[in-house]
Amino acid sequence: MKKELLSLDPLSRRHFAEKTAAAAFGLSLMPSMDEAMAATTTAGKAKHVIYIYMGGGMTHLDTFDPKPGAETQGQTGTVSTGVAGIELSEYMPDLAKRFKDIAVVRSLTQKTGAHGGASYWMQTGYQETPAIRHPNMGGWAQKALGKMHPQLPDTIYVGGGGPGSGFLGASYAPLPIGDPSKGLPNSKAPVKKPRMDERLAALEGFNQSFLDKYQTEDVQAYSQFYDNTLDFLKGKDLDVFDLSKEKKEKRDAYGNGFGQGLLLAKRLVKTGVRFVRVTNGGWDMHGDLWNRGPGKINGFSKGIATLIDDLKAEGLFDETLIVLTTEFGRTPKINARGGRDHHPRCFSAMLAGGGIQGGQVYGETDDKAISVKEDPVTPQDFSATIATALGLPLEKRIFAPNGRPFFVANGGEPIMPFFS
Repeated sequence: MKKELLSLDPLSRRHFAEKTAAAAFGLSLMPSMDEAMAATTTAGKAKHVIYIYMGGGMTHLDTFDPKPGAETQGQTGTVSTGVAGIELSEYMPDLAKRFKDIAVVRSLTQKTGAHGGASYWMQTGYQETPAIRHPNMGGWAQKALGKMHPQLPDTIYVGGGGPGSGFLGASYAPLPIGDPSKGLPNSKAPVKKPRMDERLAALEGFNQSFLDKYQTEDVQAYSQFYDNTLDFLKGKDLDVFDLSKEKKEKRDAYGNGFGQGLLLAKRLVKTGVRFVRVTNGGWDMHGDLWNRGPGKINGFSKGIATLIDDLKAEGLFDETLIVLTTEFGRTPKINARGGRDHHPRCFSAMLAGGGIQGGQVYGETDDKAISVKEDPVTPQDFSATIATALGLPLEKRIFAPNGRPFFVANGGEPIMPFFS
């Protein structure tokens, strides 16, 4: 029965559950599934997302899914989280101390070991195809909930690129920030305001005949995006990108590079940006893992722990979902170069804040962390969990320009134990 139920689409599963409940207990005793969820879960509590992407394939054995005593564990030890039976890598003491605030997924799995395809699938919930491009979660949220900040883009990428707005168009495109310590590049006019206004007026004159002739949705979207950008550059929100406004003690607490990206992400969500993606690359460690890895792992542990504390101090933790994920794991077998290779069969991720109930692990791998033993989670399921935290409609069809219908998480099932 379970196999047949899981094979149904989300609408059919809901219908099945409602009919079964009605038959067993009577309609008058059963609230709707939406009412029941609202009464018993924190789904939809998140207003913002800080999406941390570990580019290159983060090792699960040396971070969130260690296997003490296994021949596959290598040189990485463990540290207690304070929860019986749950340990993290010894290089993550700061996150281990805050385990009551985080939830770990140890049973992610997907079907490709190629960086590009795996990364795309993980971040969009869809397999990559030459026929169409799919939106990131920030684009989906803007489409479903409307634009959040009056001037700043709804989606901002810090430290690296990723899937864009896809078929949703230019008005949903993310704003890229390369080095968080350098602020927003090219944000100041190269000439004084009167001269700049003359140039913009001349440019508008040149463009007008084209806009009049080609009144398509794509052209209008780019025109609107351009206008929004000009309003943004004239606005008062540019200071949010200037990390020098922060005290040195706070900047130091976050750490260098990646940590500064987390600090910028916190500033952006505080200002009202909905979706900020921060990239932490360099995880493709085919060799020399135990020289390169410990410092890197310890660094992100400290940075995210500081982010959690900072969000709490500013009253933003409960409304900000922190997501940490990667495209795949690394092979449990250690290769001849002292590293681990690509391993899509199982890998780990982390969630915190935004209504997520911490202090728990979902899913389990086998005793060598080679494959999923219990509760597999697909990229679609993980996307559905993020979407559920944001209160996005999983069952609503969004039509692409070619007329094809798409869903925010491609039919994925959210991890409901993460919501109380």
